[in-house]
Amino acid sequence: MGPKEQIDTVTNLQLGDIKAFDILVQAYREQAQAWAIRIVRDSHLAEDVVQESFFQMEGKINGLQDPSKFNAWFRQMVRRLAINHIRGLSQSVLPIGDIPEQDDIDSGSRNAESDPLQQMLIHENEQELLRNSLYSLSKQARSLLTSYALEDATPEELANRFEMNKSNVYNILSRSRAKANDERFRCEVDQHIRERRRLGLPSSHQLQPPCYGRPYSLISILIGEVLRIAGEPDWTITDLMGISGDAFRLNVTNGCNWRGISTFDWSYSFYRTLERLGLSGTCFGRPGRTSISPEQQIDILSIIQDTIDRGLPVIIWNMEINEFGFVYGYNDVERTISYLSYNRKARRFRYEQLGRTGQEPALFIAAIRQRVTSPASENEILTSIVNHAKGKEPPIPGFEYGLQGYRLWLEAVESEDLDLHGHAYQVAILSEARHQGALYLQNLSEKAHTSERQRKLAEAAACYRRVSEAFAQMYPSFPFGYGGCNADRFSIIRERLLLALEAETEGISLIETLIY
Repeated sequence: MGPKEQIDTVTNLQLGDIKAFDILVQAYREQAQAWAIRIVRDSHLAEDVVQESFFQMEGKINGLQDPSKFNAWFRQMVRRLAINHIRGLSQSVLPIGDIPEQDDIDSGSRNAESDPLQQMLIHENEQELLRNSLYSLSKQARSLLTSYALEDATPEELANRFEMNKSNVYNILSRSRAKANDERFRCEVDQHIRERRRLGLPSSHQLQPPCYGRPYSLISILIGEVLRIAGEPDWTITDLMGISGDAFRLNVTNGCNWRGISTFDWSYSFYRTLERLGLSGTCFGRPGRTSISPEQQIDILSIIQDTIDRGLPVIIWNMEINEFGFVYGYNDVERTISYLSYNRKARRFRYEQLGRTGQEPALFIAAIRQRVTSPASENEILTSIVNHAKGKEPPIPGFEYGLQGYRLWLEAVESEDLDLHGHAYQVAILSEARHQGALYLQNLSEKAHTSERQRKLAEAAACYRRVSEAFAQMYPSFPFGYGGCNADRFSIIRERLLLALEAETEGISLIETLIY
């Protein structure tokens, strides 16, 4: 991007042009990644920093008075957020981090990192947190926590100094940390609401609750609902599940735990889905994030409010444990968001609860902006299906993807370590998903321009029908249970898993011949 084009693009963004933001994201993503990785030294952490930097850049762009200085301004923003991210990773920041178990504290778990930069950041962060968050505590709690965090006093020393039992020290530290944490989040929300008021932005906005045509177990179904509201009602569930890859996805964790089916790199998957649909959007959240900062919570809230102000609901996962839903309204006066779950149950949550409901894995939100180009070609979509089957996506420890997921699943069956409830949940979703996959491939076959392509796609569709049937046969009969002894039960599951694996492997091989 040349200097003049950059100035024009930044100016257009300041005037409210959403396309200008997408242009800047494309132009600066790699550069921002490089800036961030020099500080955090980890590619996945750098991605989180870059994502947050773009959120903040869009919200603060009107504060940049000279568009020609955008590069330096944005670089400083990325570096600052990267440093803050290191601060957030520190386990020594007791007012915000978890209070360790007693044995952990006594065994020296609070030893400082050897990195001088890390030590400096930890010290600066402790000072800042104590100044801004502790005034709401009682005098005793403030004194105790200050001594613990800054003087490196041990629990025994604190107990002697304050003439109390050691157990009381732990209780006060724990309660004080929680109260200081709450105060930080409350102050950030206060500031955010004041800034919105200063800018003349709406104080509340309530959309009509989204319509649920079917259970929202997969993100493609929610994307279809948003597209319907956005004026693109012609997408079928079959098309969306095929293009997104939901119809062909398999993720399995040890023992086939019930979380496995919904744990993958949501941000990566969502962005790739939008690219294939020809849409732009934004999201926040990856598995493994155990907490969020107040600044990240405001980023999430800003995405929600901006998207709703454009007339679209926001997709959200894990606001209630392990389920998708929609945020379709907000109210700054009440400090609440309106949430609708998969079972059409409407609830309200306070702003400060976003990402802090205590559920694991952490929160994920996704917002669709607008159409930017035509959908991807058929071969691009088929390539993405093959790539997932081969496990070509960001890894998550303890999980296997694509065809390798069958290996982990079979190991759990053969060792009789299978979580039967997780298994039942997974096969119910996968049976429907593979049914949609078969329909998607059959539709492509009927549109094929050559007889050879038509034949191979039809054969691949037949493979996925077999996969769907194998999964359906593994679902427990009513009443809930499999019947028979363990040996018979696991033998049947193993037999049908092998049938599903064989059929899916054959289907992927057929698809590969069409794209290579």
